[in-house]
Amino acid sequence: MPKYGVRVRDRKALRSALKTPGREAPDTVRSLADAVGVNRTTIGDLLTGDQERLSEAAANRIAGALACPFDELFELDESVSADADEIEGRTHRD
Repeated sequence: MPKYGVRVRDRKALRSALKTPGREAPDTVRSLADAVGVNRTTIGDLLTGDQERLSEAAANRIAGALACPFDELFELDESVSADADEIEGRTHRD
């Protein structure tokens, strides 16, 4: 099982950022997954709590796509060292 370097800080804020109407940002699980290049299951799992950690690169892409500060949504998990190749193995597929 891969180790992840970032964890969701505030799941409510993540959900809220995705569902905020009137913004020019992804507003569905599918559109966010497409925008950041991850599987939509990854986004869904982050929103439900089934997945708590992800790569720093993916977290940065999510925060950027949602136009939210990284540290509002995520925090570094310094107890884990991340291997980017291993973490980024989950790519977007429909």
